[in-house]
Amino acid sequence: MTGEPLAAEAVASDFEQVCWRLGGFDARVSPEWVDGYLAAVLAGPRALPVDEWLPAMLGDAFDRVFADPLDARHARRALTSRWRELASLLDAEALLAEPDLIRLSPWVLAYDEADRADFVAQGLGDEAQALDELQPGVAWARGFRRALADFAADWVTPDPASEAERGYQAAMQRIDALQWPKATLEPYLDAHYPQERPTRDELIDEACLAAQDLRCYWVEHAPRPQTRRVADQPGRNDPCPCGSGRKFKKCHGV
Repeated sequence: MTGEPLAAEAVASDFEQVCWRLGGFDARVSPEWVDGYLAAVLAGPRALPVDEWLPAMLGDAFDRVFADPLDARHARRALTSRWRELASLLDAEALLAEPDLIRLSPWVLAYDEADRADFVAQGLGDEAQALDELQPGVAWARGFRRALADFAADWVTPDPASEAERGYQAAMQRIDALQWPKATLEPYLDAHYPQERPTRDELIDEACLAAQDLRCYWVEHAPRPQTRRVADQPGRNDPCPCGSGRKFKKCHGV
């Protein structure tokens, strides 16, 4: 599949078509970007319902693009279908049973020379920038990171002194490596892969394993809700504890 949406739409899935339509209103949005966002939503510390992640991910773009109710239902169904598919791939029980198995299969674009030439022709950057930007996994990693920013209150970084923090940050690095420009990526590869440089596909596999590791991390380290202590409730004919002088049933017991 090329990076050109128009050529792909003829045989595109519903998910792809919905994402490309949204991309007409928000340039960052593509099937790859959305896929990365959804992967982060599902790898996080709590289950997020569609009514929470959809507006966070797209703002008002969804309502603007899919103003017709029937069209909106179809688009929502396409997005949630991929969401459910990713949820099955990030099933915690399966991941913990086989932690080294790559289950996650990301939706990524493959770009060619024509795509890079268009990038330069549109004034988006020079050839070096085109090589950095138009690589499989760049948009996926950016979508993943965007979800983390949107739900930053959930993604609480571990204690820096803990062993868990080192694993957490290593997983984040493996995801971020997909979007780093060559000048940043090269020293990282030198330090972490001194014997043999991984291919782009292998870096994507590493990012998938990292997302799976984060899912397992949150299964074990998700914040626990505080126990709610419920005081004994007054009897219906007792004075209301608010001090109004009325019976509880006529005041806060209504």
